[in-house]
This record gives sequence, C-alpha cells and structure tokens, in this order.
Amino acid sequence: MRARFSTFLALSILGCGAAPAPGPATPPATNTTPTSPSAAALPPWTPSTPSTPAAAPTAAVPTLAAEAHPETRPLAVDLASLPRIQGITISPDGQHIAYVVKETRLDPDARPSESDTSGGWKSEAQLWVVGRAGGAPRQLTRAEKPVGNPKWLPDSRAIAFVRANGNGRKIHILPLDGGEAEVLDVGELEFEDYEFAPDGRSIAFTATPPRTAAEKEATWRSGGVVDEGSRFRSSQLWVLERGGKTPRRVTPGQENVFAFRWSPDGRKFVVLTSPSAEPHDASMRHSARILSAVDGAVLRDLTREPRPHGFVAWSPDGRHVAVQSGKNTLSMLNALHVYEVDSGRSWDVADKLDATIASFAWSGDSRNLTLVVAERTGTKLVRVPAAGGSATQLGRTPRLLGPIGTTDRSGRWAATFSSSSTDLGAPTLVDLQTGALQVVASQSNRIAGWTIAKTEVVRWKNADGLEIEGLLTVSPHAGTGPAPLLVAPHGGPDDVSQDGFNPFVQYMAARGYSVLRPNYRGSFGYGQAFYAANRGRLGEVELADIESGVDSLIAAGRVDPQRLYYGGWSWGGYVTAWTIGHTRRYRAAMVGAGVVDVVAQYAGSDINHGDAAQWEFRGDPWKQPEEFADSNPLRWLSKVATPTLIAHGDEDSRVPPINGMLLYRALTDIGCEVRFHRYPREPHGFGEPAHQVHLWTTWAAWYAAH
Repeated sequence: MRARFSTFLALSILGCGAAPAPGPATPPATNTTPTSPSAAALPPWTPSTPSTPAAAPTAAVPTLAAEAHPETRPLAVDLASLPRIQGITISPDGQHIAYVVKETRLDPDARPSESDTSGGWKSEAQLWVVGRAGGAPRQLTRAEKPVGNPKWLPDSRAIAFVRANGNGRKIHILPLDGGEAEVLDVGELEFEDYEFAPDGRSIAFTATPPRTAAEKEATWRSGGVVDEGSRFRSSQLWVLERGGKTPRRVTPGQENVFAFRWSPDGRKFVVLTSPSAEPHDASMRHSARILSAVDGAVLRDLTREPRPHGFVAWSPDGRHVAVQSGKNTLSMLNALHVYEVDSGRSWDVADKLDATIASFAWSGDSRNLTLVVAERTGTKLVRVPAAGGSATQLGRTPRLLGPIGTTDRSGRWAATFSSSSTDLGAPTLVDLQTGALQVVASQSNRIAGWTIAKTEVVRWKNADGLEIEGLLTVSPHAGTGPAPLLVAPHGGPDDVSQDGFNPFVQYMAARGYSVLRPNYRGSFGYGQAFYAANRGRLGEVELADIESGVDSLIAAGRVDPQRLYYGGWSWGGYVTAWTIGHTRRYRAAMVGAGVVDVVAQYAGSDINHGDAAQWEFRGDPWKQPEEFADSNPLRWLSKVATPTLIAHGDEDSRVPPINGMLLYRALTDIGCEVRFHRYPREPHGFGEPAHQVHLWTTWAAWYAAH
C-alpha cells in the first residue's frame, strides 16, 4: 500500500497552484523532547461504553452559507476555486514556458437539476505561455473544451496540446505567433501519451489496439462477461507521420508500453514496459529496453529483472540512457542507473547518496545529471557526473520543487512547479548550473488578503530514542493559551509531508486548529533504513512515532491536551483507524478512504497485493495470516469510543469502499457515534469541486461539534 496512497485528496486540489514572491527558507526547527507518556505507555482501557454525542448529528453537516468567516479566513469554496497548474514545459530554445491553468468556479445562478451532477460548478482548462524572464503571461487558448498535456515542437515555433474533439481526444498543434491549429487524427485509437520526433516530422504515441470484430462479437454473445485475468489491454507504441492518415504500430508484442523517449537521432526508442496492463504489473514490474524506431525490434534489454522505475531519459549525445529505479525498496526511487547503449554496461550514479530521487535531467554536454532530491521536509538539487564519482550539492531549495518536467536544448534551464508553505504553487524556472529558482508566472494574488498560517519543523524522540520529524502549522486564530491540535498523518505509508502550500492545512488553521503532519518511519526523504523500518510493523510504528510527537507538543505547552483531533486520507485513514482503536484521547476523528481491513484490501485493491504485500507484510494473507492480523485495524474496532466521520469515494479502486463500510458497520454495532458519507463517481482522489467543498466543510464541522 505504498506511495500509491497519497495524502488527503491525492493532490486533486492540494496540488493546486498559485505562485509567490520568493519566500524564506524553512523556519528554524523546534526541538521538543517528550516528557509525558508516549504511545508505548498509554493508560489501560477503561470499560467500553458508548460515547455520548457532543452535538446532534445534524449539527455536523453545514451548508455553505453556514460556513461564515471574515475574508481573511478562506472558505472551502475559496480553496476549491484556486487554480491548478499542470503540464509545465520549457521550449527547446529555452525562451518560453508553457503551462495549463485549470480553474473551477461556482456559478451563483445555477439551480438544481436532475441531469446535473456538478452542484453548480463549472470548470475550464486553458493553455498559457510566459517568457523565461517572466513578464505578463499570454493565454493561447479560449475554447470551452479543456486542453491538456502540452508539448513543444523541436523548433520551438509551435506547441501541441490535447483536446477532446468529436468522439475522442486529438492533438492540436498551435503556432506560437498565432494562426490556425493543425489537428492530428489518430483514427479510432485512444492515445495516452505522445512525443514528437527530433525532426518534428512525426509523432509517437501509446494507445491500446482497437478490439477486433471477433472480440466484440464474443463479448456480445457472452452478455458482457469479464475475464478478470485479461480485462486490462496492453498499450502499444505507434508512430504517425504528420499529414499521414494511418498510424504505424511499432511494438508487436503483448507487453504494456507505458513510457518511451525518442533517441536524439530519431532512430531508436527507449521504452518502459510491464508484463501486462493489470494495475499491479503496471505500477511495480517494469523493464527498460532499446527498440528500433522502424520495426520495434529489441536492440538491447537494459534491466535484468522487473522492478519499479520512474523517469527515463537519453543523454543529448545519444550514447547513454539514464533510468530511475529503486534498490532494496518497494517504491522509494533511490537509484539512478546510467546505461551505455552500445555495450549495455551500467552503473548507479546515486549509489552513495542514500537519497529519494524525485526526478533528474541531463546537462547539455551529456557529462552530468542534476537530481531533484526529496530531503526531509524539503527538496535539494544535486549534480552527479554521468561517469560516476562524487556528487556536488547545489543546496536545499528555498521552495519545494516538483519533478523536473523538461529542459531546454542546452540542458541549463528546466521548468517545474514550486511552492512554499505560505505561497501557492506556480511555474518556476530552475537554473541547473547554479540551483537558482525564478517564479515566472506568479498567482499569489489568488490568496491576497488571506491570513496564512506559518509552518515550522518540529522534532522529537520516540520511545526508542530515534528522532522523528514533522511539520507544525500554528493557527493564527486559536486565541490565547495552547491551541487545539489536529494530527494529520500523510498517506503512503511511503510518502512524506513537505513544506509546500497545503490548502487543507490552511483551511483547518483558519478554523483555529494547529496541524501536526508527522513524518513517521516509512516516510520518504530520510534514507533507506528509515523508509524500510516499518516493514512487518505497520500500525505499531506509526502509533509510536506519532503519539510521542503529540506528547512532546503537550509537554512543551504548545497544544491543549483536552482538544486533540485526528484525521487523514488513504494510509492516513489507516493510521487514524488504528489510532482510535488504541487510544481515546482524541475528541473526534475522520477516516478518509482509509484501509480498515488489510485482507479485504489485499483482495480488492487494484495494486496493493503481490509485491506490495511481500514488502509491507512480509507475505500474503493466505500463507502468513498472522502478519496481516498483527497490522489489521479491524481487530481493534471494538475498543473505539471516538466519534468518527467516514468519507469514501464510490469508485475507489485503490482502497475499495468496503473498507469504509466495515468501519461504519463496526462502530454502529458497538454504539460509537459515527457518520458515513459516500461520494458518487469519485476515485481514490476526489476531483469534483462540489464533493471537495462538502468534504472539507463537513470535516471541520465534525470537529467543531465535538
């Protein structure tokens, strides 16, 4: 259940972006040592009795009108209306940065309709471009249908994007200086990703082959029976000549092609494949190889055994390929292998770093690579020689960086997304030689006038004496004395809470809660040993690390021990369910899309079985049932007395909704106060703004009612 359980709303709105003036670096860390009992020494259970609701259940479900605050305190509707910046890419000549702005707005004139599921919200996504030196951004598209996935043509004179057109999506090529867009039609194929050849004359893309007439008839004659073992169709690699009518299929096999890159001379591809398109295979069992661009013949297998891979990129001279992967991990990407294309020889240029590598980029002369590394609660840039050798630290970045999307032809400039704890995210230019950052399309006016809560790093010792770290956002509205505290563990469990702008945290801080986001053992950014320390100890490790942090804040007089609250999404929901089964000191809890029964999760989740279970539980439930039983929140639900709100998407394939239903049934049976909201159409990360607003207002009101 690793790294695929993202924090809260899968960044569906937490990653929304508005930009900044350059902010200060992370505030000085506050070291707090626990003096009160940690989770390892919690008092014994009191007799189990049903809790008494602190307020009538209906008081916990507000309307938008009921959520009234001064303008300095953002409402959920304000946060759902923030722009989301996507698809940031720099032109090959390094002169322009393009990006997509997705915006949602609540229509004040909308009225209820049985055919409308939007709740009165309207959205659009448009393409923008800005010069490398900044200045006023220019909007390139204005049509009603949203655009996405922008890609520059090699000559930098035009940019492509994807837009729905007729019965499917099509690639549009728009000249930068204006004019009609060229539309590429790939026929009945539903393409996924695409890339232009180095000469710009053709385009490669991935798509699943269309079903044959015989396959369609067989499905019809069976009444639509689904064969679980073959229902996921593998994507293949195709090439379409510009001006051509029929795409040419490059890969003839059954393997699933999910990533590819043209070689600089246009004669080869490097591809990442999985044995099938089944989600577990597609997320965990990756291989890298070199193919002929003419007929798809395998020229060289780069990797020897399937494992998770991340980014892949050719060196500008075409002699090497760099592939990001993991070593002695499940999904922490801590290795960067450089392969010599002619010989197949390889070496790990990050072997001595013990780093979580977020992304990387080649230098223009092919001699170095620059890595974006997740380091504790922030990011840093590291340069490593492509031939191996000592790394050069470019330093910790003053803003939290997203992955490097693209670089210019010189390899000096990169475009990405960055934010700080007090600034919304924005398109950002990175100087890969010096590490300097420049926000080129600030959106900070979107939060002008809001009172933004400050975030600091806090550290404490757990019961074993190991230092644990987290982020504490201190509410500016808590009044005098120790503040009420919301504990909000991240998802994953192999994820990490970092010091970027977090709308949910700001929303709760605006309602008077200080928010603790602990980086318990299992988190990225603290080295391989820290990452692997929760194997076979899930639940136990998170409880010990997080509760000792709460104890330390209480002992330091920073939070009110009588006003403690808990809540998280995904694996954060698992930790919440586990915690309320082991302590009653929290006044209310929220379990969002949380794992409640690890065996049901193994059987029902799209990817959290097989290799994931072997790593996390050191087995599977049919052979090592005791390993699953030891880490199963379901075992402890009879002890829960904490009023609990549950939220789950009806279409969640990552953490199936049966988890939410199990928790609801259990707490109802024992007489614990509980409320369960199911959200139609939603997958693991919520996307509909009406649902996001309802979730956040209900979440805050649930705490306020207790």
